[in-house]
Amino acid sequence: MLPHGAVRPAAGGSSASGRGPFRPPRACVRSGSWTFPDSQLPWWGRVLGPRIMAMTTYAQPRTEVAPLTLDARDTASLEELIRTAAQLPGPLEHTLMSDAFATLAEHLPTRLLEGVESFRDTPPDHGLMVVRGLPVGDIPATPGAYGSNVLGETHPSSLLVALVAHPLGGLIGYEDEKSGALVHDVYPVASDAAKPLNSGSSLFDFHTENVHHPVRPSHLGLLCLRPDHDRRAATMVASVREAEPLLSAADRETLRTDRYRSRFPLSFTRGLAEDARPVTEPHPVLADGPAGAPGTRVRFNMHNTFGTDPEAQQALERLNEAMHTVHRAVRADRGEMLLVDNRIVVHGRSDFTPRYDGADRWLRRFYPYPGELTADVLVRAGGRVLSKDSYGRTGTGEDTRADA
Repeated sequence: MLPHGAVRPAAGGSSASGRGPFRPPRACVRSGSWTFPDSQLPWWGRVLGPRIMAMTTYAQPRTEVAPLTLDARDTASLEELIRTAAQLPGPLEHTLMSDAFATLAEHLPTRLLEGVESFRDTPPDHGLMVVRGLPVGDIPATPGAYGSNVLGETHPSSLLVALVAHPLGGLIGYEDEKSGALVHDVYPVASDAAKPLNSGSSLFDFHTENVHHPVRPSHLGLLCLRPDHDRRAATMVASVREAEPLLSAADRETLRTDRYRSRFPLSFTRGLAEDARPVTEPHPVLADGPAGAPGTRVRFNMHNTFGTDPEAQQALERLNEAMHTVHRAVRADRGEMLLVDNRIVVHGRSDFTPRYDGADRWLRRFYPYPGELTADVLVRAGGRVLSKDSYGRTGTGEDTRADA
């Protein structure tokens, strides 16, 4: 029996739409039919599972993006910069703002620095950059409990991502996410396995990072310390520049109206009951960039954004389908970094099977942001962590720079 609205693939593996083979999440495949084990899913899985299955044509990922691969000389240069950065005084939040750290970042290997600056100033339509050959230092066993912080701010991987983020504007953090950490550890947690979280291991559908916040990171960075056992986990990325042409004019117009709202993500609302999760004011999903940075920008989270009327919801679902049609899947290995333009790209994660044995997938996540941050949106003056009271104060942190 098919979920309501789903289409069984035609012979040969193609979907009825002709856009490629339909590939439902592995957990939803049972004896040749597509069903949903409601008893094993939380409420959001029961609600979103059928909707995702019904609306999505999972096309084959597009061709891999050509990576920037560092050579041994580049790696040695980075290691020296990291050792020097580790000697700078103060916590990382203040170190980032020092002239000494800025000078170190200006001496990143030439190919890496120029590559990141080019990605910042003229992002490709796919909105993705992949870097290989990065030094990540000695890596202990992958943690298993939520909130573990076993590496610290002076670990080579922490300083590496801070250096790479600097030409993109520098790191920011959020007081109400991971206690304001500037570098996040992403690894599977057994109790979160089925949740739409970075600590989960089930399918995590497309989303803008921190969709609910008025000061969203301009970019998202993911540094791989350790891949998953089966090399199955993939970061899925899809660009609005490639997906928007697949939409009708009517849908493009609808998506530009303030007929959408977004619930605060679970990562910002741990400990809150579902009905206590805040919801944003109405906002568009698509919008034009500021003067000097033309082109469409995107803002949605398929687990948390919803249309305020049926027409708006249907347009959102068709956008997500278009994103799946054009998406790319990247499976990172140790020492590989993904940089994503969070203004034009949504991202997600495929499902994978963790073993919780100390050797599971482990990424370091970070948020670059180029805009000015004034004292009224910060936890500490002169810092880089946004206060949990900063919501609604959009005038001081809005991303309006042409090169942002």
